[in-house]
Amino acid sequence: MHDDRIRVLIVDDEENCLRAIKDIFDIENVPCITAQNVNTALNILEHHEIDIVLTDVKMPGESGMELLYHIKQHSPHIYVILMTGYGSIHDAVKAMKLGAYQYVMKPIIIQDLMQQIKEIFQKIDGPTPETPFDSIAESLPQGKILLGKSDRIRNVAKLISKIANTDLPVLILGESGTGKELAATAIHYASNRADHSIVALNCAAFPESLLESELFGYAKGAFTDARTPKTGKFDQAHGGTLFLDEIGDMRPTMQVKLLRVLEEKEFQPLGSNAPRNIDFRLISATNKDLSEALKSGEFRNDLYYRLNAVTITMPPLREIPEDIPVLSSHFAKNFEQRIGKKKVQIHEKVMQVLMAYSWPGNVRELANCIRRAVALCDGNEIRLADLPSHITSTQVEEQPEQVQAETTLLLADMEKNHILQVLEMADNNKSLAANMLGIHRDTLLRKLKKFGIS
Repeated sequence: MHDDRIRVLIVDDEENCLRAIKDIFDIENVPCITAQNVNTALNILEHHEIDIVLTDVKMPGESGMELLYHIKQHSPHIYVILMTGYGSIHDAVKAMKLGAYQYVMKPIIIQDLMQQIKEIFQKIDGPTPETPFDSIAESLPQGKILLGKSDRIRNVAKLISKIANTDLPVLILGESGTGKELAATAIHYASNRADHSIVALNCAAFPESLLESELFGYAKGAFTDARTPKTGKFDQAHGGTLFLDEIGDMRPTMQVKLLRVLEEKEFQPLGSNAPRNIDFRLISATNKDLSEALKSGEFRNDLYYRLNAVTITMPPLREIPEDIPVLSSHFAKNFEQRIGKKKVQIHEKVMQVLMAYSWPGNVRELANCIRRAVALCDGNEIRLADLPSHITSTQVEEQPEQVQAETTLLLADMEKNHILQVLEMADNNKSLAANMLGIHRDTLLRKLKKFGIS
């Protein structure tokens, strides 16, 4: 532990609560400092190195939620624990999405709080664990980056790092705009083929006759207009990676020709009788449901099984809203440099709207939205007026009545129902549910056993 610095900032407008928590920290030899409002807290953060902020939610003036938002914009490495006596599950979910480490209810269980503080210190003072993105980040070319804090995106990064050097063919599934080409690029540059080219071809962009010449190339005189030979994508990808996007749109006759190349490791340019050996790693992608295409006979079973030795599914943005703040900040920072603006921030209400919108165009649509907003904003903050009207007009869906009901952790007759509600909001993720309840995961497991909840 670094005893030469203040480690914890406690923010609460209730002086008695502030003093009680500080007394415990002093007994535990945890260097801390206190503030009774957000403005004082921000001043302390500007002049001191702080590891953890423990803040009340409801305070006169700016709230603890606004303090959380400011910290995650300017000092995302700081751990934030929110305290409240009037919380709801909806507020807890919102806090976790904004980046809170914990959301706990008053009265505070000091033993649990101190255990959480010590666990955070272990994270900070121990060796920095490698994230799933670390093993692929350095190898990616400038401007290409895989980002996110959601489990689904982290699992994609983990899978990419595992299979990059295997040379197994990869099938990437996902809606348009979810980053399928970015995933293919990450696989290539994290592999031992990175010194060679990754060659991309969109199968939906060409009619069948042109697609064949794009892939195979042709010899001079192969047909009337073939005055000079053309090098095809197979040749261009030799030694490297061939990325076939929208392969679900490839016609069955072309599928047969591709399958033959993959099986024989050779091909002949159109109009040539000389076969050429070929060595490339194939990555393909589609936004179509190939299982339906297999049933209807539009896609060949044998080619499908050749393509999908490994399958990666890129989730739609609406299913990973916790990644929207990370991605939005990245796009804003990236674009502000291009147009000469500095430190463009995103207003909290704007972020709430961004997280409520369904993003049919996924990450690509979000990137375009943020670039537009950076260009239009006055000063250095993106406001609601800077967003397209079809996004700001989106209404946040009302939460179910049972979710809106204010609940507490004063476990009495309603304790079982309260835990069930939290588990439902957390999609049965016990770690997240424990965070929302402000208790340890082991404590939650004991309570589940006690109430017979499977």
